[in-house]
Amino acid sequence: MVVQSQTLVEAVSPTKPAPRLELVGGDTENVPQWMEELRTVGWTVIPNTISEERAAEYVDHAYTWLESWGFGFDRNDPSTHTTAQLPFHIRGGLYNRLSIAHQQWVWDLKSEPSLVEKFEQIWGTKELLVSYDGLNMSIPDKTREASDPALKPWPHVDQSPYRHNLQCVQGILNLLPNGPEDGGLMVLQGSNALYTELWQHFDHKKPAEGWNKWEMQPLDDEMVDWLISKGCKWVKVCPNPGDLMLWDSRAVHYGALPSSTVHRFAAYVCYKPASHVSEEAKQQRKGAWESKSNTAHDPAVIRIMPRLPPPEHPQYEKVKARPVPEPKLSARARQLAGLDEY
Repeated sequence: MVVQSQTLVEAVSPTKPAPRLELVGGDTENVPQWMEELRTVGWTVIPNTISEERAAEYVDHAYTWLESWGFGFDRNDPSTHTTAQLPFHIRGGLYNRLSIAHQQWVWDLKSEPSLVEKFEQIWGTKELLVSYDGLNMSIPDKTREASDPALKPWPHVDQSPYRHNLQCVQGILNLLPNGPEDGGLMVLQGSNALYTELWQHFDHKKPAEGWNKWEMQPLDDEMVDWLISKGCKWVKVCPNPGDLMLWDSRAVHYGALPSSTVHRFAAYVCYKPASHVSEEAKQQRKGAWESKSNTAHDPAVIRIMPRLPPPEHPQYEKVKARPVPEPKLSARARQLAGLDEY
């Protein structure tokens, strides 16, 4: 089965309350500082979640994957660091097609015990499911026009405005040094605490068909300015290789492109208790596994991305002819993927 168009399974009903998730940190003594920050501030960084050496190995795999398409990209030749010589992606470095979620090295990364362990601590269970999520590999392209929309901020939340409770903890495992000018995660600190008030205040902006129900809602400048007037502030997160960034799914955020010449490599990682994923969603996940498609950040939200670029894209035929990956998963990874029951 090959999915050729984005498939949306409506994830939320305005009249049906969502299951309530609670962070373990609220009721546990001797809570790690990072968990307390996640609970109170809305985001945190856990240093050295994997070693710098392991992070470097994944960087090498990522470069090899980019080069393997044969579009001309060479990690050692800056003249080849252009959009045209990289495989299909969006927003200057977001890879959410091409079966990237199902590459062997990506599953190895998502199976790292020290990474999975952090989400076990967050939710108080080992019975987790992981997103079929992509990577960010932002490589500055000097040929890109300054007016390119991909260069502009795109503040959003990966949660429907109809859900006011915490829905998931999003994560990014950082793989390369990431300073203030190197692009990366921008978080509007404090915005998660104002989530309900935000959508009530801007109810007049709700489209005729309602807010998005598939767990993604952009914010306009007026909304962001209102949050800032309430005391929120933009924070550029600057992690080291191997660090894990976590944030409340109600926090406004976006991925900034590098203004330096430094590359940014990072993997999107999100694990959620299997008990909070519906049977319908579990079956949809198995379909995404069979087609080797990517899904949304939240493991319970089945927003399936096409495996291939748009048919009119010049890379379409070459990507279509490429063999679909068949990764070999460990017993733990098969549980996380939802292929084997707990």
